[in-house]
Amino acid sequence: MINKTHPFFAKIKDRYLLTQQGSTKETYHISLDTTNSGIDFKVGDSIGVFAQNDPILVEHLLEALRASGSEPILDPRSGTTFSLKQFLTTKANLARLTSSFLKLLHEYEMEHNKKNHLHRLLQAENKPLLSQYLAMHDPLDLFKEYKDVNIPLQAICEQFGPLLPRFYSLASSLKAYPNEVHLTVAVFTFTHGGEKRFGVASHFLSHLAEVGTTEIPIYVQTSHVFRLPEDPSTPIIMVGPGTGVAPFRAFLQERIATGATGKNWLFFGERNEKSDFFYQDDWQKLIDNRHLRLDVAFSRDQENKIYVQHRLYQHAQEIWQWLQKGAIFYVCGDAHKMAKDVEATMQQIAMEQGSLTQEDAKAYFKTLRTTKRYLLDVY
Repeated sequence: MINKTHPFFAKIKDRYLLTQQGSTKETYHISLDTTNSGIDFKVGDSIGVFAQNDPILVEHLLEALRASGSEPILDPRSGTTFSLKQFLTTKANLARLTSSFLKLLHEYEMEHNKKNHLHRLLQAENKPLLSQYLAMHDPLDLFKEYKDVNIPLQAICEQFGPLLPRFYSLASSLKAYPNEVHLTVAVFTFTHGGEKRFGVASHFLSHLAEVGTTEIPIYVQTSHVFRLPEDPSTPIIMVGPGTGVAPFRAFLQERIATGATGKNWLFFGERNEKSDFFYQDDWQKLIDNRHLRLDVAFSRDQENKIYVQHRLYQHAQEIWQWLQKGAIFYVCGDAHKMAKDVEATMQQIAMEQGSLTQEDAKAYFKTLRTTKRYLLDVY
């Protein structure tokens, strides 16, 4: 059985850019070949991906540790022995610096001033200073700074946190693609110490893994909530800006494959229509075949930024009518701002269209949540 402990080793079958020339982002559609895997999932589930660290970062760390990479390391979690390079590539979280690294360095540091600096950082009264230091540095920074300290490599490796799986909403239905899983992957980049760095999994899937060759350990992360309605005649409203649109591609494939008669309404948003209209051809085919109603919000195509919540508000009366007819409302994507803005807009719609007080509107959406008619997959 495929699970976190026993993943399936998939290979990339197809990978192409969803963003066009001129985009400020880099987002890929990736299909993984799962032939003979026995993988079973429902739309709404996610795929857990065990990625590999950037080989450039690994090489820099080996250099800072004055190691060849061939040294044997016992993985403290699995009890398996790896080469140091393999351990750093596949098992270690290279981004997170913890105080345990500093305690280890303090134990082995012989140079008086540096030892004092570490001692000062580790004092209880200097907790804010320690927190700031840990937030602004990573293990590579630390071992560059303390490159002359002679610490056993095994002791160093035991301080690394585990390289945890990353999760991606499934962008396909087994009924449409029985031997594949599709993902929508946005490449995450940031600058650290003047260098360009990448998000571990997005870089691995989009750039490092070779199509048809690299084995990618995956497993299904089941969702017990983010599900299509049992009644196929139920209308659904889907709000999925950016990569949040991924599960709704799967929803629509499933609804069409099963002959569901309920109406489908999708709200998609991104920065620019010309460069960031993910799956535009797919949506157009569904619209032409009367399987989909689509409203889009491209925030940077006009002076005043327009987001999905603005499009929802523009259709307030119909949105309210759909809800009164039993529609299920789905939101996928950014939890910090988008999901909150959408909920605030929906409460405003309820107040205006349903003549509810603010308190009653909040209670209404609380009821929708408890009855699984307002469902979120946010991160």
